Amino acid sequence: MQDQRHRLPSDNLFQAAYIPLISVDLLTDHVLPEENQHFLTSLQSNTMGSDPKSEAKPKASLRELRPGSRKQSSKQDAPSTTGSMLRLSLWVSFAAWIANFDNGYSGTVLIMPSYKRTFGSCEQVIDPETYANIEHCTLTPLQESLISLNYLFIALGGGLAGLTGQYCGRRGSIQVGCMLAIIGAAGMLGTSGSFLYYMVCRCISAVGIGHLLASGVTYGSECIVPSKRGLSLGLYNVGLAMGNVASSAVCAGSARLEAANNWQWKTPILCQIPLGLILGAGILMLPESPRWFMGHGREEEARQSFGVLYCQDPHSSVVSAQIEDIRSHLASERAGKKTVSVFDIYRKKHIRRTMTSALVMIGMAITGIQFVVPYTALFLKGVGMSDPYLINVIIGLCVLAGSFLGPFIVEYGGRRPATLSGYAIMAMCMLILSSVNTIVGSYTSARIAMIVVLCMWAFVFGATIAPSAGLTSVEMHSVSLRTFGQANTTVLYGIFSFGATFWTPYMLSPNHGDMGASVGYFYAGVTVVVTILVFLLVPETAQLTLEQIDEVFNSGIMAWRTSVSKNKTAILPRKGDFGDESTAV
Repeated sequence: MQDQRHRLPSDNLFQAAYIPLISVDLLTDHVLPEENQHFLTSLQSNTMGSDPKSEAKPKASLRELRPGSRKQSSKQDAPSTTGSMLRLSLWVSFAAWIANFDNGYSGTVLIMPSYKRTFGSCEQVIDPETYANIEHCTLTPLQESLISLNYLFIALGGGLAGLTGQYCGRRGSIQVGCMLAIIGAAGMLGTSGSFLYYMVCRCISAVGIGHLLASGVTYGSECIVPSKRGLSLGLYNVGLAMGNVASSAVCAGSARLEAANNWQWKTPILCQIPLGLILGAGILMLPESPRWFMGHGREEEARQSFGVLYCQDPHSSVVSAQIEDIRSHLASERAGKKTVSVFDIYRKKHIRRTMTSALVMIGMAITGIQFVVPYTALFLKGVGMSDPYLINVIIGLCVLAGSFLGPFIVEYGGRRPATLSGYAIMAMCMLILSSVNTIVGSYTSARIAMIVVLCMWAFVFGATIAPSAGLTSVEMHSVSLRTFGQANTTVLYGIFSFGATFWTPYMLSPNHGDMGASVGYFYAGVTVVVTILVFLLVPETAQLTLEQIDEVFNSGIMAWRTSVSKNKTAILPRKGDFGDESTAV
């Protein structure tokens, strides 16, 4: 029995917690680290019920008796990390701001007269009201759909971010993204009259945006403490929403310029240049990801990074414990291997995590956001709205309003409840959108109802799906494969986003799909399917450290059996190490 006890692998912690025949005392004596002892014990008590006898005689582990143990650290003396976490979160959110600003204006400029005049085909027609000859310019559905081509290059950029993030660091990958976005924006400003050159430069910019999407959230997840990860990375969603609102507002303002003035559509592109410069230079004020340093064997630099992030001495017991935790998990992942390969994410051990992360982001891409954000103005103009620019801004503000609630919902309510309830409400909104148009028709009351429903959809999306998707997808990957895993997720997100934005103009065009408001039926059905898949496959990760998430997947626990309450119980020993947050990242 003694030999069996010492051969029990740490990857089976969760499995052991659900096996009634294994004694908690057997597992916790000398074998497991203190935090994992409590994790296993709490999971067993949640599943089997607590044992009064064992509660009456608690055992002290070896680590508890050591001088300098984390148990002896004082909550009052520990510095707060709130300031450092907030600074890092704001810069990560700024990357999201830039990415969604680019996505927001790409569809809105399609209805601007100067854009149509520059890249479309024009002819002289008679104005039905004044009977005067006027110039009428139009874009083909193919030109409208090709705007979505940038999503394929966002996917390419996300894939390349796996390489730049691995060899240049997380900050370096963000800077590469800023550089490409600036080059692409500058090129688009000089391409008047050539749609081909415009699209080439737009695709270059999209590669940079892909870098920002893949590297920004990865950098944040690796640096923020778990008790603040949901709240802090929830600001990433606020950044996305603010980028969309800002692009809508800029387009609403520039649309007031003369129809022949090319600065109608050039103004939002120009804004990308100073934004990229600010982010690329400002990210240098923050430390590199300590996990990236550890993955490259640079322990001393990882300590310095943790010291800055945690406001601790680099050689304090808290930082040393974190370094040891990461080292042990890296050693476990790399057992028998000298290097980590991008293809490891598709191997049997990691394929479930890779596909779960991809499902989360693909679900967000195909359930309506690529219809609501890029093509709302086009859709509203098609159903007879007089000022689609203004309504587009209002819908963007609804997403922003929801995003302020998002961090609290995903952190305290949980990722799974937020995602499942969000998709359920969004499906109902899309169903109502189409039903109102079918029953009432195109009367003014129906148009008002459609605007209200779209605003409700946008608010719910901003409060639930947007914050949970970006956060959950990056939490799914293992320590050494997070860069490659999130790059793979970004690639698939870009491909499916391209599909969603490519088919939308054809669905709305009177000469093709002519679905109009009936497009809601389609998105309602897609949302229901995604909801079912999320319920079956995506586990709850709120309140867990990234190492404990590893153990969730290694244990084989079904996703629907996980919950925030069990996760909170599992991490109690880590609370208080910093006074107001937990130690592990």
